[in-house]
Amino acid sequence: MNPYVQTYVIYALLLVIGFVLGRLTARQRPESGQQTRPTSALYSTPLSQLPRPLDHDAEERIVELLRQGKMIEAIKRYREATGSNLKQSKEAVEAIVARRSLDLGGHQ
Repeated sequence: MNPYVQTYVIYALLLVIGFVLGRLTARQRPESGQQTRPTSALYSTPLSQLPRPLDHDAEERIVELLRQGKMIEAIKRYREATGSNLKQSKEAVEAIVARRSLDLGGHQ
């Protein structure tokens, strides 16, 4: 076999193998009517806009509000202190209640 033809055959085989491997390992794309999974907020939010950790003094003020039965005020304070959204703040305050075994006296 001519060395030039042999070289072209090898290149063609490598091209076909590369194409097949690329198709097999490619991520599946949704069809035109399907939606893609949303990007995690952690990756799409700038670092400067991520919630800040709650410091000890702020948590103590929130606990005091909770002991007074002021759940909504406690959630507001948590939001102000951390920059979290409403859902995150509510869940975090509820976690503080559970962690500290606070009795809210029917206020929730």
